[in-house]
Amino acid sequence: MQIKDILDKDSNIKFNNIVLNSKDAKKGDLFIPYGGIEDRTMYIRDALAKGCSAVITDKDYEDDIGKVFKVSNLDKEIIHIFNKYYDYPLRGMKLIGVTGTDGKTTVSSVLSNLLEAPSLGTNGFILNGKVKPLSNTTPPIDMLYKCFKEAHDAKCKHIVMEASSEAYLTRRLGDLPFDIAIFTNITKDHLDKHKTFENYLECKLELFKHSKIGILNHDSKYYYDFRDASKESYSYGYKRGSDLRIISQRLYIDKSIITFKYQNKKYKLTYPLLGGFNVYNIASIILTMLVLGYKMEDIFERFKNVKQVKGRMDIVYNKDFSIVIDYAHTTNSTTSVLKFFRKWNKNIITIVGSAGGRYKEKRKEIGKVALKYSKKVIFTMDDPRYEDPSKIIDDMLSSTTRTNYLKIIDREEAIKKAIEIAKKGDLILILGKGGDSYMLVEDKKLPYSDYETVEKILKM
Repeated sequence: MQIKDILDKDSNIKFNNIVLNSKDAKKGDLFIPYGGIEDRTMYIRDALAKGCSAVITDKDYEDDIGKVFKVSNLDKEIIHIFNKYYDYPLRGMKLIGVTGTDGKTTVSSVLSNLLEAPSLGTNGFILNGKVKPLSNTTPPIDMLYKCFKEAHDAKCKHIVMEASSEAYLTRRLGDLPFDIAIFTNITKDHLDKHKTFENYLECKLELFKHSKIGILNHDSKYYYDFRDASKESYSYGYKRGSDLRIISQRLYIDKSIITFKYQNKKYKLTYPLLGGFNVYNIASIILTMLVLGYKMEDIFERFKNVKQVKGRMDIVYNKDFSIVIDYAHTTNSTTSVLKFFRKWNKNIITIVGSAGGRYKEKRKEIGKVALKYSKKVIFTMDDPRYEDPSKIIDDMLSSTTRTNYLKIIDREEAIKKAIEIAKKGDLILILGKGGDSYMLVEDKKLPYSDYETVEKILKM
């Protein structure tokens, strides 16, 4: 392919591949220094030294060899570039983005299940049952387009993806257009990256500014911010005036029942996801499918085949005692999971940690919540990165006088200890990692899985 094929420039320079990171650059590649908060023009020299055929940037760069092409707006231009490079892979597909502090993975997983569509997010790129790990919840635009191309070649009609606020903060998405954007909720987490809640909210709103339709949580205090950012919107929630109004919920240990009203008619749906917070997630999914043109009868029929989302309140063992694995790692999600199971079982053993290099302000809050709602808490490591796991645990214990806890740094040993001390009827909650297949230690992704650890210990 030549530069003139993807850019409004009269250049016959050929290239083999497009790379966004100079570390990946090879001879014959086209380098686009895009993404991140820093000015990445500093990497142009390195890319050219590695033999890149050309560079596209929106910054000034002294070029005496005619290989650097400047555009006015790279956020906008990069979408055109990848569309032309991959021959418009989203043509004929509906792109659905999901954002929120909590609920992104559940909504995207269940919605993709109902639509029989591929999904992109925390659990990887899932297409036709095959899973490809991703570098981030929302990967860079070059990886996204590779996934879009695979979905297009598989003749998919929809694709559902988690659109994180960090992806907008670090310019991973450019001006990527979405057909539908779903807003689940927003709480004051992730401020280690965004610094202020206002910045965090603004990054969330970006998705809706680039979408045709917004599906919005009417009960959120920030509903009007999202409505004002949307070109067209529909709402769900308990509030009167919601397009899909939740009337009531009945929660059980093995299922949930939601009664809701849509276009002056009441409906009752039974589904396998647990917890009151999932009522909102289910409502957003139903409304999205209705907006897509599906009939209520078809939606209910498809819900009969909904599967439990891996790493989300997933009961993986239920004999003399029970074991649940959940991804909860924010204060809000940790509180919700613990309070839900506390209704059914007072004898909870919780295994929990907190990630290193981020979320420092929430550590003591998560520690307090875990100790309050658990019979016993085992504090352990959870993606420590460059921090000392013991110090992270000390932070989690910094504002409590409770003594119902143990400190076991090694996560596998922590799970083993919980299983050893569990009595008949106890419930072990393993929080924080969910379906992750790695542990982040320094800058390395070491193989690790809560699922495999439980299986190995119990020899299931």
